Amino acid sequence: MDRRPFLQTLATGGVLASAGCVDWLSHTRDGPDASDVFEDYWYEKTDLVVQFRDDIDVQRVTLFDPFVDETYETIEQPGDLVRFPVVFPDRLETYVSKSLRVEAETPAGTVDERIWEAVHAATSSVGSLPNGRARFDIENQATAPLLVRFVGIYGDVPNPTIDPQRDSFDPSTVNLNPGVVGVDDNRPLSPSRTDLVVPPAETKSFETTYAPFAFPEGAGSDACAGDERTGTIAVVHASGGSAAYSFTYRLDGEPTLLEGQEPAAVCGGTGSDGSAGINQ
Repeated sequence: MDRRPFLQTLATGGVLASAGCVDWLSHTRDGPDASDVFEDYWYEKTDLVVQFRDDIDVQRVTLFDPFVDETYETIEQPGDLVRFPVVFPDRLETYVSKSLRVEAETPAGTVDERIWEAVHAATSSVGSLPNGRARFDIENQATAPLLVRFVGIYGDVPNPTIDPQRDSFDPSTVNLNPGVVGVDDNRPLSPSRTDLVVPPAETKSFETTYAPFAFPEGAGSDACAGDERTGTIAVVHASGGSAAYSFTYRLDGEPTLLEGQEPAAVCGGTGSDGSAGINQ
């Protein structure tokens, strides 16, 4: 029996920014056009890979973000391909953003390319487990790797988390853990937390480390009557912004105390089929 404490509601300040749209915009300073230098770019696992045109001599390439006024990495004599690590799940940080740029220095001048990526998580198959935890899938509907910063489940659930989409929520101001762990093939094998990274166009399964479907103060028979309820699940992207979805579920069966967490209880039928209906 898992005896981790429930996630408690947190009071925070700040405003959470929304993610932008995908685009490929260029900015020329004193040299050639970006299209004359850059061939393509894509992501491989947690890296950004940039390809230059064969006939271009790139002497230096730099990854930076002018919006936050930070240079991440500079590589001398990169060749036709350069690889930048951009997602760091062990420290819950990602460089993926709508203002990320790659600057190339050539004999003809300096040019940079703006790599504008939207990140969007879609949740499905939200289900309750016998210990009151939730299990669900996250699909990355973007072209860049998604780093899960936090998942909250709230609304009409017995043990809600904070609402990540309210104006006062700012994960950078509190010591907030992700609240989830990968399951099955996505179970993390090391502290690097690679389970929190969902590659583009892929879906991974997770379960919460807290118990949104458990009753912290105990449950009466009315709580487990099988009535339809509506909750909300929200995924906070490490790159900024969040996505929230409503889902419907039922709790039935006899109230059962959670071992070592009395008076916390779950409904005896919770998790019998491992799923709950979801409305998106």
